Amino acid sequence: MNPVLVDTHAHIYLPEFADDRAEMILRAQAAGVKAIYLPAIDSETHEAMLQTAAQYPLCKSMMGLHPCSVKEDFEKELVLIERYLEEQPFIAIGEIGLDFYWDKTYTAQQYAAFHRQIALAQQYSLPIVIHSRNATDECIAVVEQYPGLQGVFHCFSGNEEQARRVMAAGFYLGIGGVVSFKNSGLDKVVQAIGLSHLVLET
Repeated sequence: MNPVLVDTHAHIYLPEFADDRAEMILRAQAAGVKAIYLPAIDSETHEAMLQTAAQYPLCKSMMGLHPCSVKEDFEKELVLIERYLEEQPFIAIGEIGLDFYWDKTYTAQQYAAFHRQIALAQQYSLPIVIHSRNATDECIAVVEQYPGLQGVFHCFSGNEEQARRVMAAGFYLGIGGVVSFKNSGLDKVVQAIGLSHLVLET
């Protein structure tokens, strides 16, 4: 039996993919990909994402506010997200979470937006897709406050202990190209935990 292939995280609606988006999707279909999940970023890209999903049936949209797009006025973004959720179905709330890689100016706002969007996921009975760059422990600590929550830790690059906490919290690990990096150590983590809680992404 052939496995069902799903790309759980692809921002192919962004302008840099405009020239060959159609061909890329055709290649994915020919390779057996049955679905491509599109994570939201912010209000500047929501319409492009929704148009891509409308044009290509295998593309499925999420809705949410990326932590790197959280600023002082993040409440306005959340109002728009709530409106979208009221108007049409989505497969998940995402991508949401915390990002402490570049800048910690809006740390408090990132936490507030994360909790608010988890509440939306609970309201609509949707899984969440988490962005946790330089904030893996912090994101795990947040989701551990919400028993029954489910979803994916996108682009997981943590250690075995973190992976097991993620799994215990009811989440899957999104594994992408980092697993092939010579010094990432992620290959050892994957070997240690097995395949049952892994999903693939590009």
